Amino acid sequence: MGATNGGPAPDVSAIAARPGPGSHRTTLVVDGRRIETLVDLPPLRNKLLFVGLNPSPVSVAAGHYHQGRLGQTFWRRLIAAKILPKDTAVETADDALLAAGHGITDLLKLPTARDTASDADLTAGVGALWQKIAIWRPAAIVFVYKRAASIAAGRPLAEKWGQLAGVALAGRPCFLMPGPYAPREEVDEGLNFIRNLGASLPD
Repeated sequence: MGATNGGPAPDVSAIAARPGPGSHRTTLVVDGRRIETLVDLPPLRNKLLFVGLNPSPVSVAAGHYHQGRLGQTFWRRLIAAKILPKDTAVETADDALLAAGHGITDLLKLPTARDTASDADLTAGVGALWQKIAIWRPAAIVFVYKRAASIAAGRPLAEKWGQLAGVALAGRPCFLMPGPYAPREEVDEGLNFIRNLGASLPD
């Protein structure tokens, strides 16, 4: 399968499939090289799609999204926001996310150490993200990190969390999780917003 720096050219039949629980490690060809990465976990229609930067090597080795220290904080925040059940194990939280009908992907499928992917490589994944959103048709996009949101929006963003004014991908509204080092009060406000967003979705 051909590829750009952002990942392989999307195959409609492949990216529409929802995998079952278990290891989500897969092998892709990127720029002529075979790499181990994490497969996309598509949401059900009208559920939430969470978007990160790119997988970390520790997450790829584990076969599950967001298994580094900051990544596991993301899962604990989704538990606090009642997007995931309170008894969710963070080591396999992406399976619980799938079971709840939501999904997760990255701008870039090439694994790198934390936040070392270039802006150019991340930007190359925006087109593929648009296509996935158009096929999956989630209710909303929730960016895990502000850098991913800014790159997808094509401009700096003033918002620290919540809905991103004037930003939509494939007609879907975009939101931002609180930053990993945000003050506690800001995190609580942001997670309350995400909790209300999840509660507003159709069953």
